[in-house]
Amino acid sequence: MNKHLSHSVFGLALATLAAALTCIAAPASAAVPTTAAIEGALTSVGGGPVADGTYPLTFSLLDAAAGNAIWTEGPSNIVVKGGAFAYTLGSKTPLTAALLTGDRWLQVQVATDTPLPTVQARSVLLALRAAVAEGLECSGCIKAGHLDPALLQGYAKSADLAAYAKASDLSGYVKTGDLGDYVKAAALATVAASGDYKDLKNAPVFATVAKSGSYVDLLDQPILAKVGTSCGSGLVVKGIKADGSLECVAGGVSAATLPADGLNEISNNLLSTEFAEVASSTAAPLAIADNLPAGIADAITVPDFGTAQSLTVSIDISNSDISKVRVTLYDPSGAAYKLYDQGATGTALVATYPAPTKTVTGDLTAWVGKNPKGTWSINVADLAAATGSPKTDGSLNAWSITVNTLSSKKVSVSGALVMTPASTAPIACQPSTMGAMYFDKVSKTLRYCDGSIWKTLADSCGNGILDANEECDDGNNANGDGCSSTCIASLGISKNKPGATCVDIQKGWTTDGVVAKDGLYWVKAPKGQVFQAYCDMTSDGGGYTYLPIDAGKATSKVTDDNTCKDYGWDLIYPRTKTQWTAVLAKYGTSYFSTIPGVYRDSGTGSYTGCIMRDPKAYGSGCADWKVPDGGKWWLRDSTYSEPNGDYTNGCWLSMYGWDPANIQFNDGGCGSSTSKYVCAPNDKQ
Repeated sequence: MNKHLSHSVFGLALATLAAALTCIAAPASAAVPTTAAIEGALTSVGGGPVADGTYPLTFSLLDAAAGNAIWTEGPSNIVVKGGAFAYTLGSKTPLTAALLTGDRWLQVQVATDTPLPTVQARSVLLALRAAVAEGLECSGCIKAGHLDPALLQGYAKSADLAAYAKASDLSGYVKTGDLGDYVKAAALATVAASGDYKDLKNAPVFATVAKSGSYVDLLDQPILAKVGTSCGSGLVVKGIKADGSLECVAGGVSAATLPADGLNEISNNLLSTEFAEVASSTAAPLAIADNLPAGIADAITVPDFGTAQSLTVSIDISNSDISKVRVTLYDPSGAAYKLYDQGATGTALVATYPAPTKTVTGDLTAWVGKNPKGTWSINVADLAAATGSPKTDGSLNAWSITVNTLSSKKVSVSGALVMTPASTAPIACQPSTMGAMYFDKVSKTLRYCDGSIWKTLADSCGNGILDANEECDDGNNANGDGCSSTCIASLGISKNKPGATCVDIQKGWTTDGVVAKDGLYWVKAPKGQVFQAYCDMTSDGGGYTYLPIDAGKATSKVTDDNTCKDYGWDLIYPRTKTQWTAVLAKYGTSYFSTIPGVYRDSGTGSYTGCIMRDPKAYGSGCADWKVPDGGKWWLRDSTYSEPNGDYTNGCWLSMYGWDPANIQFNDGGCGSSTSKYVCAPNDKQ
């Protein structure tokens, strides 16, 4: 049976082979695969596929279409199905890059049949040849044999390079030859051949140090600390001296390193221990007699102010002629300092020593750093001869000693001393903490420890605690609220400053320029009791005074006793509709089971035809009814079905309607009794 190899299909197989070969890398024997997969198809003479089965195939590579075989593999038994087959070339006899140099043709032979027509291998297959290039890793691997001498003709002497162009190693030439002979001067700068900095054109000028690299060549070089030196334990570097050595001081900040008078500097001038203490004469002025060489004397005792930073003595002397006056000062040790000894003219000597006026003898600056406590004395003598009878025409007006000290006993504060408020004492008050202070945010005052308990400073106005020296303390320092910023009470605010009634209190507040508000105020009743009553400072212009009684003496008529009379007051007298509205809103209906204060003491009959109110005050009403003080009263603004004729004179009307617009009551007998009522002085008309 004749068989044919499908050229088109095999061509694709060859392309596949070529593609595989392009992946081969150097060295070919290791990095590049030595096999290539191909596919093909066998057909019968009639054009159909050969019968399925196993066929022995032999593959050969030829150097020409009808040339010699340079590589052969097979026969290999290959399964053919549907005419198609696949095979890996080189699986028995490996392929090499050398086999693919030049044009190549692939030939297939089935068994011992005549070989099938050859198919030319395509360029992709020849990519296997690229494996050779993988042996070249860099340009340095180019050997002399790779160079074409003609390429160097423009730059090198061909006669000298000919031998090296063919040599495999040019390193020898580098050692023996001078490439400078082969450089074209017109094309390359001198420095390209010499490599010397001096051959650069327009070379920049460098400082000497850039060439030498030596520190000594630096201009204006800084002074550095000497190498290997240190300040030692506890010392730090303050600076560097001119010779490069370190200037060392005690390390860190401590009391020893701070100046004794430096508290003001480190506290932004808010704190200071520097004081100007002055001790003055208590005897001056003293008269100075003429022609009295012994002079007059005076003394000042200087307390223990502390160590003096400076000491000055000031004098103020008047005399008819100071040119004859001598002034001598004596310190506690008896040393003398002549402050002034005649000479000047005029009638007054006012000076301070030793600055700005210098002493005649003695050095007062010697007291700096010492404690000048003790007795200092002065002697003033007028050496002028008296004319006529002795006279006194001079005076030591004043003199004093000022000691500027650095105190170890006190600190001055030039600003506010702010303490963080605390709800409780930050430390325990005990003998060891005596004198400690803190600001109490609860009482809003300063407290100090007396060695056992925390006490409030006496000046504690505004802390809400009524101290002995305060009339009131409402917990603030505001004016206009009845208790002034200095804790002076308006009338009625303090138990120690009660008013007689709310009318009295309101007048007092008005005098103080303050508007009184509704509330509790201290009052003193006619019988002497001091207590807090409620003041209605709004209704009818204000001034109503009320004291509620919950369980007082029972009363059913005007002649009965009641608890209000124990104070010198009486049951409330209802004056106006406005008052009724306010008092009912304040105390409710339980205090008014009866109409208080309104009664009739004579006569009979029904009063349903008149309006139950004071006709004198309201223009019409029931003239037979009244209140005990004869003042105005009010129950309604319209007639009502009561009292209807069964009223008992002097008794209270029972009350059962508490709407101020329609107060309702009953006059039946005298059976209405109450022990719960509101007392009032009833001075508000």
